[in-house]
Amino acid sequence: MNTLIHHLKANRLVQFAVAILLFWLLAALIGPALVPFTYTAIDSEHSLSPPRTAGHLLGTDALGRDILSRIIHGSRSIFAVALFSSLLSTVVGVLLGFCAGYFSKAVDTLFLAAMDIIMAIPTLVLAMVVLGVLGGSTILSLTLIVSVAYVPATARVARSVLLGEKEKEYVKAARIRGESHLYIMFVEILPNTTAPIIVEATARFAYSIMTVASLGFLGVGLQPPNPDWGMMVIENKEIIAQAPWAVLYPALAIASLVIAISIISDFASKVLIHER
Repeated sequence: MNTLIHHLKANRLVQFAVAILLFWLLAALIGPALVPFTYTAIDSEHSLSPPRTAGHLLGTDALGRDILSRIIHGSRSIFAVALFSSLLSTVVGVLLGFCAGYFSKAVDTLFLAAMDIIMAIPTLVLAMVVLGVLGGSTILSLTLIVSVAYVPATARVARSVLLGEKEKEYVKAARIRGESHLYIMFVEILPNTTAPIIVEATARFAYSIMTVASLGFLGVGLQPPNPDWGMMVIENKEIIAQAPWAVLYPALAIASLVIAISIISDFASKVLIHER
């Protein structure tokens, strides 16, 4: 931890990325209580108003809805889906990857084949299947879609790090002591593989945000009137010449959050893995 803080103090770019992440996190937590409009409020007299008009700091869309309020409220759903999906894909991926790498060659081969099949399914096709079963786009359904899409990559990382550890002396000593397989995997090996798993989970968080935004842009994300960032871009693209702010600001929100988390993930990779 001291090494991490030392490197963080010396890296202004990462500090800026952390500040952006904290800004959006605070926006998701307390922002809706601070903005002057609800995300569904319609100000028909000021539709397509430019920024800083009639109290609309970032302007309004074609229906007269406040862009700032919709972005702030939308940060909640995008954080919820991205956070829970990255956590779920990490937990399931570690369980599958550890079991595949620890047990027999046949289990490992079957695992690799299954992961290849899942990774071959386009995320949009997977989304259509899950949404068809669950009956619509909700935070739960989007979380399941993104989780399933990213379990294979996380599982492969977990399998790889376990294969690098399972023949080491401390693992052999645990086997000689008669420890159970679960104890060896999750008490002995897991604490020694947390660095690459944390880095992978951080990267998946960034990918999850991009995936949620992409699904919204394609029209299969959270449905109106929910303020989905990707949906805000696609529903306002027809008026980009008249009201570029209606597209620009949600797009900047997506880009700033994804880039910030990517910078933090790259920083964590260098500190936690390269300096182990």
